[in-house]
Amino acid sequence: MNYLINALSRSGLLKDDLDYLLIRASMVIVFLLFGYQKWFEYEAKVLIPYISNGPLISWMYPAFGIRGGSWFLGVMEWLICSLLFWGFWNRQVGILGAIGSCITYVATVTIIPFMPNGWDQVAGGFPAMTGNVPFLMKDVVLFAASVYLLKQDIVRVTRSAERGGTISFPIRYLVWMLAKLGLLREDLEYHLLRASMVLIFLFFGYTKWHQYGAQAMIPFISHSPLISWLYPAFGIRGAARFLGASEWTICALLYAGFWDKRLGLLGAIGSSVTFITTVTIIPFTPNGWDPSAGFPAMAGDVPFLMKDLVLLAVSVYLLKQDVVRMSLRVEIAEMTPNRSRTDGIAAAVPTSAAFPART
Repeated sequence: MNYLINALSRSGLLKDDLDYLLIRASMVIVFLLFGYQKWFEYEAKVLIPYISNGPLISWMYPAFGIRGGSWFLGVMEWLICSLLFWGFWNRQVGILGAIGSCITYVATVTIIPFMPNGWDQVAGGFPAMTGNVPFLMKDVVLFAASVYLLKQDIVRVTRSAERGGTISFPIRYLVWMLAKLGLLREDLEYHLLRASMVLIFLFFGYTKWHQYGAQAMIPFISHSPLISWLYPAFGIRGAARFLGASEWTICALLYAGFWDKRLGLLGAIGSSVTFITTVTIIPFTPNGWDPSAGFPAMAGDVPFLMKDLVLLAVSVYLLKQDVVRMSLRVEIAEMTPNRSRTDGIAAAVPTSAAFPART
C-alpha cells in the first residue's frame, strides 16, 4: 500500500488544485453542451417528460410553451456555464455559478420520484432503474460537485479577504448564512461526494443483474474500445453480471472508505477506471450527434455518457483525498515510535540529571 501511495504521489495527482480544476472544467463542459442542445427542436421534444414531471420546473410549459421552455433552460445553462468558467479567475463570480448549478440539479434530482415508468416492473420495481431515471440519477453526483465548488469558492474568497482582499456585501452575507446552516463544515463536501458515488455504483450495479439491464448495456459495451472484449468472453448476460459484480465491489470499497482510507483508495482507483472506460465510448457511439444540428448537439446515448466527465473528475478528487489522508497517517505513524522512545528516555532520566540545578 505504501508503494501505491508513493507511486500516486509521484504521478502528479497531488498537484495543487488539480481536483478542483478538473471538477470545475467538467461542470463547464456539461453546462456548455447541454445548454447548446436546448436551442434545437429535437431536444425540446426530448425534454417533455422531464419538464412535465418536474415538481420545480413544470411551470415552464404554461409560461413559455415547449420550445420556449427549452430556450429558457438553454439561456440559464449557458449563463451558469459562463459564471463557472469565469470562476477560474474570479471566485466571487464562481460562487454565483455554483449556486446556479446547485439549483439546477436540485430541480433535476427531484424529478426522479415523479418520473413515470422509472423502475422496471419485471425486475421487481425499485431500485431497478429504467427509462429516464438512470440519466437523472447521475445528477446526484453533479449536485454534490456543485456543493463542492460552492464551498471551495467561498473558502477561497474568505481567505482572500483575510489577506486584505475585498468581498462584496451579498457574498459576505451568503457566507454567513451558509455557515449558520452548517454547509461550511469541515469535510462536508468530501463526505457528500463519496456518498453520491456510493449511491451511483449501488444503483447502476443493481441494474446489471437483470435481463433488461443486460439489453440496455449492448450499445455501450459493443462500441467501447476498452470493454468490448466482455461479449466474446462472457456473453451478453455474463458481461452485464461481470460489470455488476465490479461495480458493487467498487461501491463496497468506496463505502468502506468512510472509515478505512486504504479501502477507499482502492475504490477511488476502481471508480476512476470505470469512468475512463465510459468516457472513451463517446467518440465511438453511433448517432451520437443529432444529424439536423450536427456536432456538438448531443443525441442518443452521448448525453448519458457526457455526465461521466464529472463522475471521473469526482473519482480523481476522492483518489487524491485518500492519498493525502493516507500519506498523513503514514507520516504520523513513522513519527510516533520516535516520540514514544523519547518519552520513555525522558521518564527514565531523573529530573535533576535532565535539568541540572544551577550553582
